[in-house]
Amino acid sequence: MFVQEFEATGINAGTYQYLAGQQAYRSATVESMMCDGELAKVRERPAPWAGLHVCTVSLRVLDQSISARNTYTAPVSVMVNCPPADSAPADHCVMVGFYAAPNRVLY
Repeated sequence: MFVQEFEATGINAGTYQYLAGQQAYRSATVESMMCDGELAKVRERPAPWAGLHVCTVSLRVLDQSISARNTYTAPVSVMVNCPPADSAPADHCVMVGFYAAPNRVLY
């Protein structure tokens, strides 16, 4: 994962040690998902091959530690490659991209 994408999730090298000491963890559940033609940017610029899908996922995130609990919603863009793409596995999809930086999230 690129450093920029990791840091866009709210964690960087400066906070990692502190959070580990606080027994912090993060979990997330999907609130909503829009894919392909539901996204204006994908309608304007369709995927270059059949089987490549682009989705914007709204995540409900829970950050919890021994001293705090915080919930928020975060959008992320996910790209998956699925059959019938030649580069996809025959029986399932694989994630090929994950973007959390605001300038990379599709709407």
